[in-house]
Amino acid sequence: MKKISPKIVAMTRSHIPACSDIVASSEPWKSLRETVDFLPSIKRKQAFVALIEGAVAGFVVFTQEPVFARGGYLRAIGVAPAIRGFGIGKFLMDFAEKATAKHAPNFFLCVSSFNRAAQAFYRKNGYKKVGKIDGLIRKGASEYIYWKKLR
Repeated sequence: MKKISPKIVAMTRSHIPACSDIVASSEPWKSLRETVDFLPSIKRKQAFVALIEGAVAGFVVFTQEPVFARGGYLRAIGVAPAIRGFGIGKFLMDFAEKATAKHAPNFFLCVSSFNRAAQAFYRKNGYKKVGKIDGLIRKGASEYIYWKKLR
């Protein structure tokens, strides 16, 4: 079996269709019937893609600089459905954490209460649930705040 070797590059407009396809098939966006507007994050240099042999395998959008409690913030992360479980999400999270650690000692994210797979992923990668906001995005659901100390 060939080893997967992703390469992370800054997201460009040409990557948006593939990233939008990932969003359309992923939680929480699928349940919420929402999309992601990548353009503002591209302009701020906060969006990156993982490429495998030139194809988009996943994306991560985050703010490295402290935006809350001396921490950066993960805005969105997604991996192409066909290659989930091969470490692309961890690869993207490691990239975001290393970049953020240069500017902030903490990293935060929100995850929907119904998105249990994402919650498990974040816990597995060292994040702790530190808060909850009821009804922020959808009535009857909560957004959990997760935190990780980077340095």
